[in-house]
Amino acid sequence: MTPPESSSAPLLADTVYRVLRRHIEERRLPEGLVLGEANIAKELSVSRTPARAALQRLADDGLLVAHDGRGLLVRYDAPSPEALRMDLREAGLSLVTADEDHLDSSTTADRIYPSVEKAIASCMAFGRFWVNQTALANHFGISRTVAHDVLTRLEKVGVVSRDRNARWYVEPLTPTKAQEHYTLRALLEPEALLLAYPRMGKARIEECWQRLIASIQAPATLDAAGFDHIERDLHVDLIHLCPNAQMVKVIQESQMPLIATHYTIERYGDSEQIGQSMLQHLSVLTPLMEQNPQRAAEALRYHLQQAAEVTIPRIANLPALRPDQYPGYLSPAA
Repeated sequence: MTPPESSSAPLLADTVYRVLRRHIEERRLPEGLVLGEANIAKELSVSRTPARAALQRLADDGLLVAHDGRGLLVRYDAPSPEALRMDLREAGLSLVTADEDHLDSSTTADRIYPSVEKAIASCMAFGRFWVNQTALANHFGISRTVAHDVLTRLEKVGVVSRDRNARWYVEPLTPTKAQEHYTLRALLEPEALLLAYPRMGKARIEECWQRLIASIQAPATLDAAGFDHIERDLHVDLIHLCPNAQMVKVIQESQMPLIATHYTIERYGDSEQIGQSMLQHLSVLTPLMEQNPQRAAEALRYHLQQAAEVTIPRIANLPALRPDQYPGYLSPAA
């Protein structure tokens, strides 16, 4: 499971948040200005995920308020300002050179992060690997600074670590560690789903449900990317809406075994297990559609327990990887 935005978005969201907060604190934007995911993403050349996260933080800070339409309103003095829709640049949004440089660097890292995360994390079940930062930069044609940014993000979610000599490495995912991860997930993800439910919105749940139904009805058309999207719908896009940031952080770190699981599924093509997993997802999403989050949480706990029973034996019996099965910026540790 490799979220194209959510894993790498937090640092980019921090930049978007700082830019918008500075403009609001300096009252450079008119009161009542409508800020939404779409116009922020367009003006700052970022995806909607960091824009959404930044807007939520500003709302939590009391700097933006909801209204009857889409988006959030800039608020200074009026309890309920009148909505003002206009081009953000015309409204006063401007970037200094430091903002542009950071956004450019973060956007580049944001773009390549999913590929690096999947490539590295999918090797976790196959032993210990070294990660060469220079080779990573050369592989993607990026600077060492951007490569360092990507590796730092991976370090935050527990995919890579650094030894005493500041060398990057991938720690093996053993069956024992996988069991620990799944135990944490079975405890936390159902609770996070309950906390996230008020933030989901009917349209978001229905979109995930419809995508899942379409895949179940036409299994022959489901490829690895499609299955990855289905997993991300539930375990990232919905559950990570949980307002408890510390809970989400622990969940993110414990979701890494999914990478190894999917890598194995893609390599060995276990269509029966894929089908069972999708039906279990349906048992979670359907109660959400029916506005029964408690039953959805119970179904999610069962799904994670079943996933552990399948994944852990696989991890214990995986064959060694050949050199052509991992990227050149990785090398097996002796």
